[in-house]
Amino acid sequence: MSTPVRPSPSQWLLDEKEFLQKLPFSTKPTNLKGAYSVPAPADDFDPNTASQSELIKNGILWRRPTANDPPALKEAWDKVFSRKWLAKDRIVPVFEPQVGKRHYLRKPLKKATDGSYVGGVWAGAGIFSGGPYSGVIGYWDVPTVSKASEPACSAPSYDSSHGIAYDSSSWIGLDGFFVSNDVLQAGVQQYVDTSGKAHYVAWYEWYGPVGPPPAYVDQVNIANLPISPGNQVYVSVQYVGKTAGSIYFANMTTGLHTSFTVAPPTSASFNGSSVEWIMEDPDGGEDTNTALAKFTPVTFTNAIACLAAGGTNNPQTDDITNIETTSGKTLTKTTVGANTATVTFIG
Repeated sequence: MSTPVRPSPSQWLLDEKEFLQKLPFSTKPTNLKGAYSVPAPADDFDPNTASQSELIKNGILWRRPTANDPPALKEAWDKVFSRKWLAKDRIVPVFEPQVGKRHYLRKPLKKATDGSYVGGVWAGAGIFSGGPYSGVIGYWDVPTVSKASEPACSAPSYDSSHGIAYDSSSWIGLDGFFVSNDVLQAGVQQYVDTSGKAHYVAWYEWYGPVGPPPAYVDQVNIANLPISPGNQVYVSVQYVGKTAGSIYFANMTTGLHTSFTVAPPTSASFNGSSVEWIMEDPDGGEDTNTALAKFTPVTFTNAIACLAAGGTNNPQTDDITNIETTSGKTLTKTTVGANTATVTFIG
């Protein structure tokens, strides 16, 4: 049986006018079809006093926490909005699709114990009960990566053909954990090239397996948002009803930030069935000859899943997963706490 040919991104149809009319906030086009930058609020706009309608109009989809909300949600809000995010530091993202590089689970995870799984790709925490979820947030310090003791990436992996010796990505996402084929995610790629140099790149992706896709079913680099090891990043990933995906990405260390909205792939479900905080060996990982980079520990803090009906959840009592090689060697250790998930390299 022949393998179906994937349609090119140019075959993806989007009624841009209809899509933009459904959004409750203004946008500006970017260099990538289907992706739109959200302008920064005026410098005198105060999210801590604005009404909910004013927040939404300015592209802030959070509901400002009340005294009845979990303290962790207020802490997360204060961490973002206690500082002044200046309009001059809001970038209009320049997107660079990495055709063929993807971040979804290609094989089911294997159950190790109750609530614990292993596979060749994802390490971290996931929630796939109690939903549906409409958003996920997290902060983390970008890890430092270096060459690992395992053999470097080899053919036929994506990385081996792109000069990458050891790879990893730290990210948060909606859907994709067991119960959904599509996943909306954003984070940082950390990799070591064949000359031994480390690289750090902000990216997003909305993978969908069926139908003519937009370019961002593959990893899309945010070329003009510099990231360095040790920088603290804040990321939120949200669904805008059943209309769009919304991503906010801030480098808390440098003050640079961006907000953008993307039209859904053809097969996007908007299920909100799961949320994830993940340190990944990308592109099929160990099962496809992609070697995991050695990394300093990654701790996702203020790790909060937002329920579509209101309220929150966190990874403390939910499931974890770790990366193992095809020979059964475990490369990571994941621990969870109240609104935190930590992934440590042990390989």
